[in-house]
Amino acid sequence: INRPENRMTIASKVCAECGTTVFADAPEGLCSVCLFRSGLGLLDNKDDEAFEPTGTRMLKDFGDYELLEEIGRGGQGVVYRAHQKSLNRTVALKVIGLAHWATEAHVKRFRLEAEAAAGLNHPCIVPIYEVGERDGACYFSMGLVEGGQLDAVAKREPMPIRHAAVLIAKLARTVHYAHEHGILHRDIKPGNILLHARGEPHLTEFRRARLVEKEGTVTQTR
Repeated sequence: INRPENRMTIASKVCAECGTTVFADAPEGLCSVCLFRSGLGLLDNKDDEAFEPTGTRMLKDFGDYELLEEIGRGGQGVVYRAHQKSLNRTVALKVIGLAHWATEAHVKRFRLEAEAAAGLNHPCIVPIYEVGERDGACYFSMGLVEGGQLDAVAKREPMPIRHAAVLIAKLARTVHYAHEHGILHRDIKPGNILLHARGEPHLTEFRRARLVEKEGTVTQTR
């Protein structure tokens, strides 16, 4: 039985420092990036170049990955364009921003996000390649989608109605596929949909996903 006291808190609120949406149990009411800054006494320094999560400070070498540039960040971590040396390929690398300061719940969410997506093999779901930890920083590597987030793309240029309808149909089939494989995403929005350079949609951000039984009852909070 999935008792309420065993479920992770999924309600969200806003980071008191930067306004990013965070989970209700976020320490001090801050997102991971701002909390890390606070822990290092860097809140008065607004120069983002002065901050990098533990284990990525050099912004070059991160084990098997060479970090090329930051391409996104949020309440759960920072995403980099990176070169995987062993396989000579470019990937997206997500690193949890709290590193040594991460709570057990944050680390668990981070890992479950990777595990939920890694169990799905669909052309419209961003593939997960590797999950690991280095110097106290949890990370996972995934496919790099170059086109940008759907909300940002739509703001730059209005999308033709026919194109939008085709996009929605593809996403609906993608979500149906995830449901058939026991994963309920629960956070589908334009910001969590990446568009390939050719316009193909890719669903990402499974940190709020749930594992569901075939009968439809929720068995584990993701």
